[in-house]
Amino acid sequence: MTRYGILSIVQKVPVARKRPFTTLYQMIGKNTGNLLFTNAVWNQIGGNKERVSFTFSPELLNETLDALVIPAANWLSPFVDFSTLADLFEQLTIPTILIGIGAQDDSYSGAVAIPEGTQRFVKAISERSESISVRGQYTQEILSSLGVQNTTVTGCPSLYHDFRPFFPPGPVKVRQSKGLIHSTRYSATYEPFANEESIHRQLFRIAFQEGMDILIQSEPEEMSLLVQATEKPAFDAGLKALLKQIYDAPDWPTLKAYIREQGRTFFDVDTWARALDSYDYVFGTRLHGTIMALNSGVPAYMLHHDSRTREICEFAAIPSSAARGIQLTPRKMKGFVENADFGSYYSKRETNKLNYKAFLARNGLVASDF
Repeated sequence: MTRYGILSIVQKVPVARKRPFTTLYQMIGKNTGNLLFTNAVWNQIGGNKERVSFTFSPELLNETLDALVIPAANWLSPFVDFSTLADLFEQLTIPTILIGIGAQDDSYSGAVAIPEGTQRFVKAISERSESISVRGQYTQEILSSLGVQNTTVTGCPSLYHDFRPFFPPGPVKVRQSKGLIHSTRYSATYEPFANEESIHRQLFRIAFQEGMDILIQSEPEEMSLLVQATEKPAFDAGLKALLKQIYDAPDWPTLKAYIREQGRTFFDVDTWARALDSYDYVFGTRLHGTIMALNSGVPAYMLHHDSRTREICEFAAIPSSAARGIQLTPRKMKGFVENADFGSYYSKRETNKLNYKAFLARNGLVASDF
């Protein structure tokens, strides 16, 4: 029987009191959203599968596997250099199938400075596959400029994964207070985020001011307050001040209590999907936070803010608007959701799914029934 390797993080992270926080953070790839496309690919590929680590032996894989599948994210970025992986992939003789790679650009500039190591990585995969799955047309154009022509626009594989049985929502009326808010940030130690106006900072502040639950996907400081782990980040006076500025909180004890009471973070997709029963809607700038809601039957609306989020929103008809220039209020958020066209997302999803399945077949992959 065909044997596939899947190069990925783990599908879920079990609770472990004695695990260092940095280990937990690395296990999710610094973002719980990575769990969505990882689980999607594991469920969409049939046959015998085994997880492959990012420090694999090319010789061993050549001997034991029929193909290597790689669930991908926004890896075409000036800040990501895959030289080490390129060295390994250039030694592979088996087919390699890259699924869902995207470009990271603040705008549609067409001038993403891709490091040489990452260029070698995608070219090595291109030479070993029928086609590379890309998240949108913009990413396709970036790869074409690098000489990689064998690409197929499929969006992210998480678009085609039902995280639980559901009925698509129709026109909705929602209670403003019953929303789950998500914003986009990594460490709070980056001072410009705290001090400069942005749609992301607006969302953190609205969530706090309105006493609404907030989804934590990549924010290490908040995440450390919500999990059991050792060696957590130290909250010195400077870090507390930056967090207070981000949330526009009056003092640290009040903000800390808010995060612990109303912060939500998930390390397995099943728990995440079930938790959405508590909400009328989900709103923010997180792509996978939005997809999780829509593919669990919960109304969701996204503000796209860079090439990565814009191209998938446009490709998949995700209910969304451009974030630039928006001054949010709770009333506006409610209006975005209640006036959203959810039907276009679900109908286009079925059409795009056929294209995605054809991509898998073209690469010789046995697909599951999804």
